[in-house]
Amino acid sequence: MRILLSGILAGFILCGCTGQSSDTPPLAKASTSQKDTVNKDTSNTNTNEPPELDAFGFRINNVEVEERTIKRNESLYLILDKLDFSPRQIFSVSNKAEKVVDLQSMRPGQRYHIYSGSDTASSPDRIVWQKNDMEYVVFDWQQDSLEVYQAVRPLYTETTVTSGTIDNSLYQTISTNGGSPLLAQKLSKIFAWQVDFFSLRSGDSFKTLYENRYVDDEFYGVGDVLAAQLEHRGKLFRAYYFSQGETEGFFTEEGESVQRALLKAPFEYDHRISSPFSRNRMHPILNRRRPHNGVDYAAPYGTPVLSTGDGVVTEARYRGASGNIVQVKHNRTYRTAYLHLKGFAGGIRAGTHVEQGQVIGYVGTTGRSTGPHLHYEIKRNNRPVNPLTMDLPSSESIPEKLMADFNEVREAYDRQLDARKEGDTGESMITLSMPDTTIPGFLNTGAFAGEKMR
Repeated sequence: MRILLSGILAGFILCGCTGQSSDTPPLAKASTSQKDTVNKDTSNTNTNEPPELDAFGFRINNVEVEERTIKRNESLYLILDKLDFSPRQIFSVSNKAEKVVDLQSMRPGQRYHIYSGSDTASSPDRIVWQKNDMEYVVFDWQQDSLEVYQAVRPLYTETTVTSGTIDNSLYQTISTNGGSPLLAQKLSKIFAWQVDFFSLRSGDSFKTLYENRYVDDEFYGVGDVLAAQLEHRGKLFRAYYFSQGETEGFFTEEGESVQRALLKAPFEYDHRISSPFSRNRMHPILNRRRPHNGVDYAAPYGTPVLSTGDGVVTEARYRGASGNIVQVKHNRTYRTAYLHLKGFAGGIRAGTHVEQGQVIGYVGTTGRSTGPHLHYEIKRNNRPVNPLTMDLPSSESIPEKLMADFNEVREAYDRQLDARKEGDTGESMITLSMPDTTIPGFLNTGAFAGEKMR
């Protein structure tokens, strides 16, 4: 089932600009066209002929439509010049368009459509500039006036369940099963506080309920994840999306937030652990045993390094054997440090406030280092702790007064996940029946007002 996003339809006409400006000349047209607020073109006067609409909702009966592609260094001025608009007309069109859309966002490869409804017309009746698969800009001449506005094509969602057994990495498994790599990224972010994705091993498995988005019948992208399961080293982790009032996020079966005060690792994607936390490690350069108070991650030179929690940067400088180092104070209890960086992200300096997941630097090999890697440390009450084994504190949980609603949502999600048979691979479309207020993007919008069946 594809659910029509009422929020998209409600804003279908995002911006309009009509009428003639007092300081710009009118653009006379030999033929005209007219639209209503949902692009139902009424220029065809033959009421006996059934309307044929294009992807933008315009009638194309007895209308010639030519599709062109914007070339390198081609601007609106050059496009209109090729269509025999005069410099004065081009100025008028550009002046009106600049009040509606950034003309600098015209890019090579974007398409535009030219509508001509009369052989005697000296210039087009309408031009539609397609910025991407969903957004477009309309230049519409109605009688002796020009209207410029932005609009979007309807976006539909199809709720899908996919599952698989991990052979190498979550990314490769999802891709092999026909899923989008973006889904792997979303799952890694959801479980980043519970699972160290760098330690996933063959035999671990996942199952997730999520949305695929479509414009018409064309895949547009992965939408929201609604529920997910991840079995790692024999332990099952579950996460359910819930939103009501000020409570929003992913929660465990018991209603505890899956988000922790700190991420499990300072990277978005998998990177190999080259040296674990140790009280008595043989140093590879000094060749003597000494404590290794953090975890070393081997990663390609320049890989973005993320702050594992919200906090304030207390140090961002070059410091001897540590190389380029960033230290972040998260609260009175926790501090983290990131060593041997190639350099710092823009704006990162002592006193800077950073958010969890924000890029603070890049993997390098500065200081006492044998190759590109990140040394990552966590201190609790100024004592180093093992990032791989420490029990991270949880964020806020669902209030008791909302637990009954959450349990209803959780059970509905579980029914959808359980409908996926063991051993199935790839994606399978399912029918989702849920209260509007529990689904991302549908809060209090009555989003089930329209639907499209596949």
